[in-house]
Amino acid sequence: MWRSQAEAEGLTLLKADNKTGYFGVYLSHPGRPKPYQARVWRGGKQVSLGSFATAEEAALCIARSPEGQAAAKQTAAVPLTSE
Repeated sequence: MWRSQAEAEGLTLLKADNKTGYFGVYLSHPGRPKPYQARVWRGGKQVSLGSFATAEEAALCIARSPEGQAAAKQTAAVPLTSE
């Protein structure tokens, strides 16, 4: 559901090598209704964008943020093969 919403908005849910699998998404409150937090660095400080029920929902919030869009552009600019 969240992936199709991201595609509809022309956004990318950025993958990451962390426990949640998504850039800027952290599992901070296991067992609670909204255990995932979306966090970005803004003005040299880490800022929480909110708590979410799923990692994908938090990743969509990140993708909608200016920081998430900038990270997606940087990722797209990186070549997939090394030469």
